[in-house]
Amino acid sequence: MRLPSVDYLATSGSSWLHRASIADKVSLPIAGFGVAAVSSSPLPLVTGYAVLMAVAWSASLPVARIALATILPVPMVGLYAFSHWQGEWSVVAVILAKGMVTVEASLLLMLTTPAPDLLAGPTQWLPAILGNSLVLTYRAVFTLWDRLASVRRAIQVRGGIRHRRVYDLPWDATGTPWVRLPQVGGMIVGMAIIRAIDLGNTYEDALRLRGYRGLMHPTRREGTRRMPAGIFLWGGCALLVGAATAIRLMGWQVAA
Repeated sequence: MRLPSVDYLATSGSSWLHRASIADKVSLPIAGFGVAAVSSSPLPLVTGYAVLMAVAWSASLPVARIALATILPVPMVGLYAFSHWQGEWSVVAVILAKGMVTVEASLLLMLTTPAPDLLAGPTQWLPAILGNSLVLTYRAVFTLWDRLASVRRAIQVRGGIRHRRVYDLPWDATGTPWVRLPQVGGMIVGMAIIRAIDLGNTYEDALRLRGYRGLMHPTRREGTRRMPAGIFLWGGCALLVGAATAIRLMGWQVAA
């Protein structure tokens, strides 16, 4: 999920979720984090994931790309999951599903809310240093992802991660030897982070040249997004978190 795609989907959409108030759409990440916090079995997490995906489909969002984006944190979360493995795969599945649900819920908010509307509230009530950090971090995450995507394409045109001659490219490419992968990987990550920091500084300079003084102001569309979607969103949030809490409590009663 690249930064231009996020901005385009957030600003060009006209679905019911795009027109909803940001105060109502905050229920989406609350539902995702709430279900992840109280769930101790895969069932409520899978149900919450499916319900949030149905919400994305109803808002005309790219469901396949959202599903792919929710898989991205799996390797990192997987290391933590396997460190807590005690012979039961359900424990690993629960930890992985928690990461996927929280990422999905956060994406639904970002893909239906322009960045100024999303950051206007936090920059007004947070301290200035935290507000600026939030604004720059929001962009830096996607900028870093764009840098890594560019590096991935560069590796592909050089033959990929395999030490053999590639004949399906119009140039000579032999790939990268396996023994050099740690060295090459470290250089790639380091260069990507440095480049992302540089682009973040450029973005901050551009904001300040356009009048940014630590406060983000909502777009004009925010005032016209009030609609009765709050009942559906907050009701669904309460239903998901309540059902996950009930399932956990019932599990405790059975275990007792």
